[in-house]
Amino acid sequence: MNEGKFVIENQDCEKFVSSFQDIEDFRIAFRKNFEYIVAFHATNLSNEELQCVEKEGLKVASKELLEKKAIHRFIVNKSKEIEEDIKEWFITDDLCENKFYTKGEINFGLSKDDLFEHYHYLLFGAESLLPLADYLKKKHRKPFRQILVDSGLHYIIEVLIPVVKTDDEWIDSIYDFFYRDYYFPVYLGYYTDLSNENIVKIEKVERPIDLQGLISI
Repeated sequence: MNEGKFVIENQDCEKFVSSFQDIEDFRIAFRKNFEYIVAFHATNLSNEELQCVEKEGLKVASKELLEKKAIHRFIVNKSKEIEEDIKEWFITDDLCENKFYTKGEINFGLSKDDLFEHYHYLLFGAESLLPLADYLKKKHRKPFRQILVDSGLHYIIEVLIPVVKTDDEWIDSIYDFFYRDYYFPVYLGYYTDLSNENIVKIEKVERPIDLQGLISI
């Protein structure tokens, strides 16, 4: 079936899901029948970051990676003050503030179109940089959300997610999408680095229109 790849918009894959009445039976059969899940990662990348993805694949978000991205993206006119503020921000991981809510994972969508509709991933890239952008804006009176958007280009990355490394909850969400009439985007959280060998295509797309005014918040 589609060479062992699950594609959520493929009719044969939809028929496969709909042939099960029990979610546990579906989960077991899914793992037997599919080796990969076709998924999409929407992001904003600088040229340097793009080259890194092409060479090394996608990395799970970590404080170290996010700090490196922040320094790379937010330093305006080589400001030492802003750099120090960024480093201070990353010293603590305050769960109450939920500073790093994407830490330890990579987020994917199973439908490419959904990532254009829910466009903030394309617009900004790493979500965990948004609270930092807002903090820096208050302190330095500069539009750091706009700086984040302007410091990269917008990409949809098509990948093959190994089923063997996919948690049950994400497989169950596929069943829920088809079987329980949930009209929500189907996401998949992945908790380890993804090799560049699993990247099918990196597609540059136009900057999405900021219909919700997310840049100016």
